[in-house]
Amino acid sequence: MIEYYDEKFQKHTKTYNGITARVILHEYDHIEGKLFIDYISPLKRKLLKRKLDDISKGNVKVDYKMNFQK
Repeated sequence: MIEYYDEKFQKHTKTYNGITARVILHEYDHIEGKLFIDYISPLKRKLLKRKLDDISKGNVKVDYKMNFQK
């Protein structure tokens, strides 16, 4: 359930589910500074470390343009 105010400062409450709810939570996590790795166990994080390091260095092949921080 999300509560928000529109451009006229009227309060709304809405419940989402399915993929829409996941997208909203994903974006809200970004606002809060959280990443998916914050939700996984330390063991899984350690197992993924090499792949995550490669991604952060730009060592990935994708079909679209990616910009990496230096």
